[in-house]
Order: sequence, then C-alpha cells, then structure tokens
Amino acid sequence: MYGDHLETVCGCVVGGAGPAGMGLLFNALKSGAMPELAKEGLIIVDASPSPGTGRLGDYRITANSVGDVFLDCLRDPALRDVFEPLEHSPAYWRIRRQAQSAPQLSDVAELLAEASTLVLNFIVEHYGVKLWTSTTITEVVHEDDEYQVWVESEGRSRRIRCRAVVLNLGGRQDPRHLLNSLADQGLAVPPSATVQSADELLRMNGVQLRNFFAPTLAHHGRVSVVGGSHSAFSVLENLADALEFAGLREVTLVHRSPIRLFYETAEAATEAGYAFDPLKDVCPVSGRVNRSGGLRYRALDVGREALSRGHIGKTGVRVHLLQTQNGPEGQFESARQALAESEVVVQCTGYQPLLPTLTYAGGAAVSLMEVKGGLDSDPSGCPLDSNGQRLYGLHLFGLGAGLGVDPRLGSEASFDGRIYGVWQFHNDASGAVIDAVLARLQQPVIQPVSLSRRLVVNREEQRQPFLWPVLANAQS
Repeated sequence: MYGDHLETVCGCVVGGAGPAGMGLLFNALKSGAMPELAKEGLIIVDASPSPGTGRLGDYRITANSVGDVFLDCLRDPALRDVFEPLEHSPAYWRIRRQAQSAPQLSDVAELLAEASTLVLNFIVEHYGVKLWTSTTITEVVHEDDEYQVWVESEGRSRRIRCRAVVLNLGGRQDPRHLLNSLADQGLAVPPSATVQSADELLRMNGVQLRNFFAPTLAHHGRVSVVGGSHSAFSVLENLADALEFAGLREVTLVHRSPIRLFYETAEAATEAGYAFDPLKDVCPVSGRVNRSGGLRYRALDVGREALSRGHIGKTGVRVHLLQTQNGPEGQFESARQALAESEVVVQCTGYQPLLPTLTYAGGAAVSLMEVKGGLDSDPSGCPLDSNGQRLYGLHLFGLGAGLGVDPRLGSEASFDGRIYGVWQFHNDASGAVIDAVLARLQQPVIQPVSLSRRLVVNREEQRQPFLWPVLANAQS
C-alpha cells in the first residue's frame, strides 16, 4: 500500500471515511470537483478494513430524517452510472419503502456502505485516488503552510506531507465534558454514580440493557438522563422498552433549555397546539419550526408524550422533566436533588471529536477552541486554536465538530448549537470544505498547481437516474 517510501507527498488527505468523509467524496464526485481535488494527489485514510459508514449501523434507533433524505444523497445525474448496482440492493428498497418515514439507522448504514464502496472503487480507478484502509492517523503536525500526517498500519509508521487535511474520525462522549458542563450550572453528580454515555447505551440490545441496569433496578435506584435532544429521547424510549418489566418505574430527564419540537410549517405547529416564537423559532429560509434544534420523527413522538402525559411513549414508565436554565420555579433545585440521588447518569449532551495528536512543528500541542455543540470553526470547518489563530488547511465538520449556522442556508434564530446530519455532510457542509480545499491547492507552495473552478453539474441534464423519483427536493 505504501510502497517502499517512508514519506508521501500529496495535495489533500481525507482522514476518516465515515458519513462525513464519504459525504465530501460523494459531493466532490457529483459536483465535478473530483478531478481537481485529486489532481495533486488525494489520499483517503481510514482505520477500518471496510470504510464507508463509520459506526452508524451499530445504533439501535431510528434516524431523525425520513428515508428520502438519504436517497437524495444518492440521486444525481453524475452518480447515475456509479450507483446503478444499487437497483438490486435490498437495503435500497427497504429505504425506498420508508421514503416518508424514519428508517432504522442500521438500514441507512447498510445502504450507505454499499454506495460508499461503489464510490471508493470508482474514484480509485478513474482518478488515481489512494485508499489506505486499516490505517490509523496517529499525529497531525502543522508546519508553516503544510501538514504532516503520521499514519500507522501493521506496526509501521509513515508520513504524508500535504497542503490540506479533512479530518473526521468520529466522535466520543467524555464524562469530564458532562461533569464540567453541570458544574458550570452549579450542579454535580455524586462520586458513587456511574456516568454512562448515550453512545454506548444506544448500541445495546434489550438483554444487554437489562444486564447493565440490573444492580440499579434491584433496589429501585434512581436513573437520570442529561440532555434534551434526539439522543436523549431515543435513550428514554430504549430504556422504557427494555426495562419496564424489569422494574423501571421512572426516569428523570435533566435538560438545560426548553424541549423543542420540529414542524414542517408554522401552520402545522399551531394545529398541533405547539407554542413557538414566530420570530425566533421559525427558519426564514424553509419556514420550518425548530428546523435545527427540534425533535423529529420517532424522537418527536416520544417528546410529545413526555411533555403532555409525563410518560415515555405508550409504556407505563414515567419521565420527570426538569429544566435547569430559566425553567419553572423549583425545577433547578429538583434537578440538583435528582442528580445527587442518581445511581446512573446517562450523558446525552453531544459529542467531542475523536482527534489524533495535534502539534506544531516545534512539538507544542495544538488545542482547538470549543463552542456549544462542537468546535469553533468557520463555515468551511477550519478551526481556531487556543490562541485564536485559524488553522487554515485543516477542516473538521463531522461528529463532535459540526458547523455553525449559515444564515444563507437557514436555521431558527433560537438555535445556537452546531449543525450535523448525513444530508448536510453530503451537501452544504462538504461543499464549503471542497471550495476551501481547492482554493488552498491553487496556492503554489509545495508544487505550482493551476486549478479551475468547480464544475456545477446541471441537475436537469440528460436522463434521470433510477433513484430520482419520490421527492426531488428533499432536505434535512
């Protein structure tokens, strides 16, 4: 794979071929940017022997988008021939049958894995892209106007020198992040409590959940979930379904801000009796209520039941919702007491990016600045270091990093987090990264490079792919 060289030079390294990294490659191919992106050498590095979806298929939950949103990532005239084999894919037809409902993430992962394999094989064959599988990125060194990406495979280390690095290696939930966040609010978790990540629990089946919670349920110990987003309500549902008949009677949900629900239109929200601020909660571009921060689909159903009935779904398990910031009187103190009495606290407060060692050429560590929900980065995912310096040429936009709201693309004014999602990875988020990378590669530092602007493929051209029907304008 590496040949006999200890060092390789290329234009760009894509680290991680999960949903975000593959989204960039899909977008580069369908937008016409792939020839220029690969011109000075493009190396894809992934730790898995079978890159394509990361750990998406491990989660035992539904997606927070309808099936057609994922199909929309595949339908494009430029990808028609590449994806023709998907016409015979059972995963494709399962998603197709759920075009207007939220599919299981396992089905989404299977479809994206098949599509990713087709894309990777195609760009390797037609554009000379290098794919290094079973390879771990151990360190990224920022030196002058380039990056040194150190990788390891089968116990051997190699160095890649490049102008740009797109780094999306997945996310993690660090318990210290939760504890620090609670401390900032004047809240604490007792040392005796177990802090468990939603990421782990959402990958457990019913038997595994019952085994994990058996000691707590045996003496009716308290369970608290911290968070108010899609993962928090997915955890509530999974716990209630698995543990109701094992003795679970109540779960406490501690959340900082109000629980927000998603509606396609303001009219739909009004008809449902949902109170919202027409100025702060409605996206001015799409007209959707809580477009970025609202619960969707199955999580929406669970959230509505919790808000209206105080129960988790149709189960008999009660949920006690406690808002800690500007909530009803007494809820902050109730949350403080609930956490103090909890034996298990489930962390549903977002992710932090999985990162290799980041250093400057002199050996000093690079620390990336964080904001609510991810990293403090510009619209192309270029982060700031702890000194407030932009690390041009480094781009992160996947799980744990995210992108800030772009007013041109729309969001509700009340949303102050970071944007994630498969559709975003395949479209707006990766598009900005592609533009930034190509602009950087135009600057002759390692080698003079002359690049043309990205081609914009006319979506109306020629015959439509078999994936086209259903909704031609679906977006998340």
